[in-house]
Amino acid sequence: MKSVVSEHDDRWGPRPQRHRGGGGKVRGGGGYGRNNSGRGSREIYRPPSYGRGPRGISKPGRGKSVTFNPRSRLDVDGDDAMGSEDRGSGRQRFNPYSARPPSRRGGRRYHSDRDRGNSSRQGGEHSTWWKVTIPHGKKCEKDFLIKTIQSLISCGSFTPVQFHYENKNAVFYLDDDSVAKAVRATTNKATLPNGFKMIVVVSPTSRPSFVLTDESKVKLKEAMSARYDPSTKVLDLNTLHKDTSLQADGLYMSLNKINVMSEVINIIRDNIPELVCLILRSNKIHSLNGLQGLVSVTPNLMSLDLSDNELKTIEELDKIKTWNLESLKLDLNVLCDSFKDKTSYISAVRKRFSNIVNLDGNVLPPTIKFDLEANTTLLPTKGSFFSDETLKALIVKFLREFYSIYDSDNRHPLKEAYFEEATFSLAASYNGGLEYRQPNLQEYTPESRNLIKGSGTKNLDRNYRLLKRGKIAIASQLCLLPKTSHDPNSFVVDVGVVTPNMMSFSLIGVFKESDSKTDKPPIRAFSRHFVAVPSGQGILITNDTLTITNASPQQVQVAFKNTGPTPSSSPVSSNPPALPNNMSITEAPSTSGGLTPTQQQMLQQFATVSNMNLEWSAKCLQENGWNYEKAGLIFIELNKAGKIPPAAFIK
Repeated sequence: MKSVVSEHDDRWGPRPQRHRGGGGKVRGGGGYGRNNSGRGSREIYRPPSYGRGPRGISKPGRGKSVTFNPRSRLDVDGDDAMGSEDRGSGRQRFNPYSARPPSRRGGRRYHSDRDRGNSSRQGGEHSTWWKVTIPHGKKCEKDFLIKTIQSLISCGSFTPVQFHYENKNAVFYLDDDSVAKAVRATTNKATLPNGFKMIVVVSPTSRPSFVLTDESKVKLKEAMSARYDPSTKVLDLNTLHKDTSLQADGLYMSLNKINVMSEVINIIRDNIPELVCLILRSNKIHSLNGLQGLVSVTPNLMSLDLSDNELKTIEELDKIKTWNLESLKLDLNVLCDSFKDKTSYISAVRKRFSNIVNLDGNVLPPTIKFDLEANTTLLPTKGSFFSDETLKALIVKFLREFYSIYDSDNRHPLKEAYFEEATFSLAASYNGGLEYRQPNLQEYTPESRNLIKGSGTKNLDRNYRLLKRGKIAIASQLCLLPKTSHDPNSFVVDVGVVTPNMMSFSLIGVFKESDSKTDKPPIRAFSRHFVAVPSGQGILITNDTLTITNASPQQVQVAFKNTGPTPSSSPVSSNPPALPNNMSITEAPSTSGGLTPTQQQMLQQFATVSNMNLEWSAKCLQENGWNYEKAGLIFIELNKAGKIPPAAFIK
């Protein structure tokens, strides 16, 4: 009869079909063999099994029958994850302790157990934890099993982590490769009280989880108390997970566990907040997120030892940089290898802790500081700057007219404010100084010509297209932007260059979208730079650069707090004179006389800031009962709606 199994491994080939007649091929489980019982001789195809753990089935050789024995659930050595050569097939089995050639995909080659441990420090996901399973170990006491294994290994004693029972098996964990290898070698070398050989299965696993009970919290507090020196206020938690008092109770307190670190912080906060020095050396700490909660409860901490841990980036120190540290140890962490020289390493640490005088046990040279008095106060910031009053009047008048139209429903008239061949560009970016989630800028980003964070130099065609040229194209672009309402009291003007033929000035302030669908539209900040040339009695813009971002909390706090009758700049705006409560006007005033001095002053102020002539300014004030603030609000609404006739602005 022709054999089903060919010379090559046909596990990936077509599956054999089952025939009803004798002599056919049928599928079965457990291995290859012949079954002469029943009708005729039948060949049975059994795919090889690669079971793992105590219930795995050993790998049979090709062409050999399988005998199912209750003790044959494991291979001869008791572990297929750390076993040796497969005697049945003659193929080399996976051995994590043997030297392996580099992967064809560029994988790293580990030459020794030490390299395996270092791989996790260099960012790999490899785990050095091992799970030890003793089948039917529940029939024996813990001490008997551990002492029996320890008597068979040459590397000395070890401490099992989280010894417990799973069904009928005894289970514990090891975090040392050499110990795990030695423990694995003890399989079948000892006899249990029931007469069977003790099988020891060792397999790689992830870091075991650990639940803190009230009893374990008390044990942790006692261990910390023994490690604290009240005379020097030093707490030494060096290799806490190997603390003998904790291991004696089968506790594995690793500080890279969030729940363990949180409990340590609680104990320090409640008992030793006066801590001055904290030693966390060799605790496999890979992140300082857990330690971040200790900063606020230990304000007097001056010395911190984080050496021989698994910190990978210097940015981890940002989480604890509010500590006023004078001594810090970071050696034997991966982050120390990321600097090209010692100077850059020291500079990066001092950027977080400016008072550091001792780093990794080395005294640092003193930092260069300015010789300033301790209570030096900076000069207050100044507002707008104009070179003279004539220039101030010209620019302020221009900004009044410009933003009066810009905040209206129709921006097309703004084309008259630009030179025939003027240019305009818009840049929108998020505020890098804000830590919370910012309102989106999707209304502006499509037209944003941000050369740094936008298309940059990769798309020159797009950059050229986004630069608007000509006053008609500029006016059309301005009409496509969201409708706005600017806060004139936030305006600050700075005049840079002024010559007889041109001037350059910038404007900053805040605004909000007036057509926003939300009840509270976000407050935006803007910066605008104008280059203008003289034209008649005014100026024309030749270059306009607008930058938009989200306002800072300080800007939002004071935005739109003081309403005025016109979008004028803050250097020109002044509070209107208060109107006496007993004043009333029964007839329309004339612009030539019949007004009190207070009304005359109010009229002149309103005409100046609204840009209307005296007749229409008087009419607006009179119709609103000479309430200056109310008249200003009505003027803004009507002007935005375009309901004020042009005659009102003819002087």
